[in-house]
Amino acid sequence: MKLKSLVLSRFRDEQQFRLFAMLALASFCCGLLVLGRAYINRHDLTHVNTLKDLYWFRAPTFFFLLWNLFLAWIPYLAALKVEHLQRGGRRRFFVWFWLFVWLAFLPNAPYIITDFIHFRHRPPVPFWYDLVLFFTTASLGLTLGLLSLYEIHIVLKRWFSKTLANFLLLSTIGLCGFGVWLGRFQRWNSWDIVTRPEALLRDIADTFSTRHELMHAAGISTLLSGILLVGYGLLTAMLENRAGSKKADRSL
Repeated sequence: MKLKSLVLSRFRDEQQFRLFAMLALASFCCGLLVLGRAYINRHDLTHVNTLKDLYWFRAPTFFFLLWNLFLAWIPYLAALKVEHLQRGGRRRFFVWFWLFVWLAFLPNAPYIITDFIHFRHRPPVPFWYDLVLFFTTASLGLTLGLLSLYEIHIVLKRWFSKTLANFLLLSTIGLCGFGVWLGRFQRWNSWDIVTRPEALLRDIADTFSTRHELMHAAGISTLLSGILLVGYGLLTAMLENRAGSKKADRSL
C-alpha cells in the first residue's frame, strides 16, 4: 500500500497514472513487435556483431521505430513534469525549463506518422506484420503527443484565462506541425535548437523567403496540425466526459 501511495503521489490522479501505465505497456508491446521482426529476419542479421552494425541495418530491421518512439516519450514525460511542478507550486524557472523541453521535442510525437514513408513489403516478413507494426507505433506516438498537449493545456488554464490558454494551445499545435516538416523534409533534430541554432534559423529564413518551399512547408504543416487538432478534440471530449461522469456518480 505504501509503494502504491508513493507511486500515485507523483501523479495528479488515478486516471493520469492509468494512462501512463497503459502507454508504457503499449510501448513494451511495440518493442516486442520490433524484436519479433528481427527474429523473422534473423538470417540477414548473422553478420551484425556490434551496435554500430545494428545502426547501419536499422532500415531493414526497423529499429529506428523504437528510437523515434523513445523521442515521442520525451514531450509526454516533460509535460507530466511541468504539470507536477506547477501543481506543487515549485519555482517558475524549473517549470519553464521543462516547458521548453516539451515544446522542443513535441514534434517527435506525431513525427512517427511520417515513418510510413519507409513502409513497403520486405520479405520474409509478412506484409500485414509490418502494417501492424507501423500503425501501432504511429498511433502510440500520436497519442503521446496528444496527451502531452492535454497536460500542458491544464497548466495553461491555471495560469491564464480560458481564451488565452486555447489560443496558446492552437499556436503550439501549428508550431508542432511545422516542426514535423522541419524534421522529415529538412532533417533537423530537436536538439539542434541548442547545438546548431544559427544554421536552423538560417534554414527557416530560407524557407520563408522561397515561395515553393514556403508553400510546401505550409501544406504539410497545415495537414499535420489538422490531424493533431482533430485528435486533441476527440481526446478532450473523451477525458472530460469521463471526469464529468465520475462527478455525477459521486453526487448520487
